[in-house]
Amino acid sequence: MHHIDQITPDYKNRNLLKSFLNAFRGIGHALGERNFLIQTIVGVFAIILAFILDLNAIERIIIIILSALVLGAEILNSAIETFVDILIKEHNPEAAKVKEFIAGAVLIFSITAFVIGVWIFTNALFIF
Repeated sequence: MHHIDQITPDYKNRNLLKSFLNAFRGIGHALGERNFLIQTIVGVFAIILAFILDLNAIERIIIIILSALVLGAEILNSAIETFVDILIKEHNPEAAKVKEFIAGAVLIFSITAFVIGVWIFTNALFIF
């Protein structure tokens, strides 16, 4: 097994611009993932709808934060799944459990965002 310093670059010596470029590259990789792309489209649609329906500032902020949390969770999910696949080549029940844990976390974020979004948009459309 490799020592961690052998498989990771020296991140302490990177400049700020390179850090941002790497982060944007990571988002680019995520956009190649079906689930992230779907969640991005839904999130952008929700944010646009929040402005079209003229939601108040707090409601808009909630929609933006929830969209970002779902997308961030999905990126973490993809990263952890990729890392597990790199480390564990054969089927391993414990590795599968790690993937299921992170997928469950994304599901919790997604369901929460959906429920809150439906509540906010329903109130805006039907003025309860």
